[in-house]
Amino acid sequence: MPNPIPPQVSLRALREWRGLTLEQLADEIRAQGHNVSVTALNNAELGHRQASPLLLDAWARALGIRSTHIRQGRDLRQWVDAIDRSADGADLVEVA
Repeated sequence: MPNPIPPQVSLRALREWRGLTLEQLADEIRAQGHNVSVTALNNAELGHRQASPLLLDAWARALGIRSTHIRQGRDLRQWVDAIDRSADGADLVEVA
């Protein structure tokens, strides 16, 4: 199994930007078939544990974004502003 990929943007900021609680995010990730606890998500947000690539992919889908947006080193504010300026966000939002 590959090493966990540390996120380059704040997972908490992305979750809060989407207006989700940790419990809601956990429910969204569980709906994708992943067994995850609120504690595990909180530990990843706080940097106490690294999320696996599989969890980061599910996390991104739950937020409606591409996992590369979590992993890349762009400034979060620029990224959020770009989405906010986009008419429909189609170029940035993950399509199922």
